[in-house]
Amino acid sequence: MNKNTIILIILPISIIILGIVLNFPEFLMGSPASIKNLIVTIVFFTVWILILGICFKAMNRKIMLCYSAFWIFTLIIATLTFYIRISEITLPEVIPLITLFLTQWYGTNYFVDSQLTTSIWVSFISLTMFIVTIISSIKWKQV
Repeated sequence: MNKNTIILIILPISIIILGIVLNFPEFLMGSPASIKNLIVTIVFFTVWILILGICFKAMNRKIMLCYSAFWIFTLIIATLTFYIRISEITLPEVIPLITLFLTQWYGTNYFVDSQLTTSIWVSFISLTMFIVTIISSIKWKQV
């Protein structure tokens, strides 16, 4: 395993965990998002852009497919959260998944006071990231 591969595995896991740890208290309590939460979200997204750049350069198809899975799960959970909010149903069994995939995005609430809007934004960003990762994987398969 080369240096880039190790970075491409450890960095995403680290930034996901860091985002959860730093944003979880406000996320759990439903407190207004603070500047700290916003910074965590910005760093989370920026690091993901960096990660994708490294992966593009390394042309690591297997890891990019793993990233695709992460982003499609994030998209599904954000969309499900949107559905839960508008239908006012409770699905306690998805709370761990919401925590894992959406806590890092809590800083977006700094600009909006609506979980629905946040779910839409996270869905859009996740869909975009999924498309980028999947297209890259397909392109590299043809090379």
